[in-house]
Amino acid sequence: MGKESQVALDIISNSHKFPKLDGLLPFHTIAMDLDGTLLDSRASISSLNHYVLQSALDQGVGLIIATGRRFSSALPYAQEFRGNVTVVANNGQVLRSSPNGERISETYISEKATFAVLSLGKKKGHSPLLHVDRFEEGIDILVESPITDEKYHHYSGGDIARTKVVSDLLEHSGDRALVVCYLSLMKEELIELEGELLTLPESSEYRTVITKIPGVSYCLEVLEKGVSKWTAIQSYLKISGLDEAGVISFGDELNDREMLFSSGYGFAMKNAVPSLKEGASYITKYSNNEDGIAMTLLELSVLPFR
Repeated sequence: MGKESQVALDIISNSHKFPKLDGLLPFHTIAMDLDGTLLDSRASISSLNHYVLQSALDQGVGLIIATGRRFSSALPYAQEFRGNVTVVANNGQVLRSSPNGERISETYISEKATFAVLSLGKKKGHSPLLHVDRFEEGIDILVESPITDEKYHHYSGGDIARTKVVSDLLEHSGDRALVVCYLSLMKEELIELEGELLTLPESSEYRTVITKIPGVSYCLEVLEKGVSKWTAIQSYLKISGLDEAGVISFGDELNDREMLFSSGYGFAMKNAVPSLKEGASYITKYSNNEDGIAMTLLELSVLPFR
């Protein structure tokens, strides 16, 4: 690697020292969050991001989209690429492949824990959404009123195609539950609810994550404890016979923490939340609206382009 390339690495690392790569391909897999990372503010994959990532895929590098979104919502983005792309959905609860949608692994919240979480939320006046693993049936979300209700803040774009209205979510707590989700425009409301959920006896079985969904609201998610985007990626690596050190990852929110901190090369986006950037080994020089993933890979000079 030449002097100019090393200078570029020094700049991109934002004072974080980047290892010398000596012109070798240091990774076999690129893992990336969707919103705020791969997608720009218009919820699109830019031409440059697509070109660079497609080139990596064509050269045998694995691509993983790791998102808090449900699989059906992430699938269209994975299908923009030519070839097999692995999708980590629901923050690690489900691992499927694209373009065929085949399930690779899954983890469900126990019926007991799901019932407790739903009961407390409803008692406190919140309207939960229950994500379930029924992709093949065309069902992703169970709700007690139409998803178009204003209390859901245009969640999922108001798409009713893959939602089902049920009379009582408590009767579906054993229905292959992936995530219990609560929405609010006020983060403090969700922080308060989170605190109460973590006092329940069943809290030993689950973990909570609060993120902000662009253009929607804040979101409190309850997932199986010990499950994250990274644990799903580990399943992929084990099946593929690959090592963890060969993963380069990109993310912008706290639900990307395990993935970024455990990857061989974990990059927080320039636009990432401050608490994620504080602990990240590396930070991109560019935001999601500046082709952050593509520009980082290009400045690393590890992918040959024709």
